Amino acid sequence: MHISIVIPVHNRIAFTRSCLESLQKQTNKNFNTVVVDDGSTDGTNKMVENEFPEVHLIKGTGNLWWTAATNLGVKYALENNADYVLTLNNDLYVRQDYLHNLLNVIEKEERSLIGSVSVEADNHSRILDAGVKINWKTAKYDYMANNINKNGNFGAFNELQSVDALSGRGTLIPVKAFRELGFFNDKYLPHYGADYEFAVRAKKNGYKLYVCKKAIVYSYVKETGLNNFNRRISWAELIKSFFSIKSPNNLKYRMRFAKLTAPKYCFITFLVFDYLRVIVKSFIRQFQKKN
Repeated sequence: MHISIVIPVHNRIAFTRSCLESLQKQTNKNFNTVVVDDGSTDGTNKMVENEFPEVHLIKGTGNLWWTAATNLGVKYALENNADYVLTLNNDLYVRQDYLHNLLNVIEKEERSLIGSVSVEADNHSRILDAGVKINWKTAKYDYMANNINKNGNFGAFNELQSVDALSGRGTLIPVKAFRELGFFNDKYLPHYGADYEFAVRAKKNGYKLYVCKKAIVYSYVKETGLNNFNRRISWAELIKSFFSIKSPNNLKYRMRFAKLTAPKYCFITFLVFDYLRVIVKSFIRQFQKKN
């Protein structure tokens, strides 16, 4: 089974180098890597060409954002007869057995997408993401990582955890899913939310969503997104986060996500509760992080 690993990047050359170096060390070698460099100005494309000649490099204009850049990589994978696509971000690294563990699971689970456990690169005892359950009536996101960190029970975490949505930060997807369902929605969700939306779409069409306990990515999460979830930001940045394409708090795109995913009978309640949660919690964290 052949995997195409798709990594959209924009600057942050050191992260990209570290990520690619960790992929070179994989025990399973049946993969190729596709880096979509969307207009980097820090020499990323030259670094990839010179230091990782085995990597297929696609160059963008700087206007692709995560979703369209990832779609370019997915299209390349489909054109080159890959069996699976693995979506990764560049601000992470993986252990040598990472691909082996993902493939070992997906080959046993037909019509499934397999996600990874995200661990903070600077603090391996902190779980950042282990999948999410979504209450569509109340827009409550039950993050498995919060339960693990609170109770310290990662050892009891299921080898495979069934979830309702998966992050693009390490999800293995059968190529046939893209052929059946189309690509990530770059028209309505150009940067945030497209990974979750695709996973929800897949689940609605009979695919199972799992997080694999043994598939771990080590993430530099403080470098990701405009929000105050993992780092302190200014009040001006907080307000900007509700409107910026670089932020998961962006209210316009959260509305689009709700329209694309929530059942029609509870769309309004989902949207209202979602807006209240993201705004109120952002302000609470801002006060808590204040000096």
